[in-house]
Amino acid sequence: MANDTTGNPWKLDTAGVIQTAPLVIKKITWTPTADGDDILIQDNSGGETWSLKAIAATSDEEIVYTQEINGSVNGFNLVTLDAGTVRVYQ
Repeated sequence: MANDTTGNPWKLDTAGVIQTAPLVIKKITWTPTADGDDILIQDNSGGETWSLKAIAATSDEEIVYTQEINGSVNGFNLVTLDAGTVRVYQ
């Protein structure tokens, strides 16, 4: 699967600069595939939006990590994504 930003939620599985313009995010969820997987999301200025190391994971999406934002962020850069799927709700 390639990154899909056409719907709500966005479905991301590849690290990279996703959006440079400011945007409003309600929440971000991540389903890692192995314990120890890492995720790092930053804004345009390198400020940390979310960073986490998975302590558990399953392949059937039973374990989902969630970061509530409910506000605006200055861009969205998925810096690190070891594995899994990130969903961004706007």
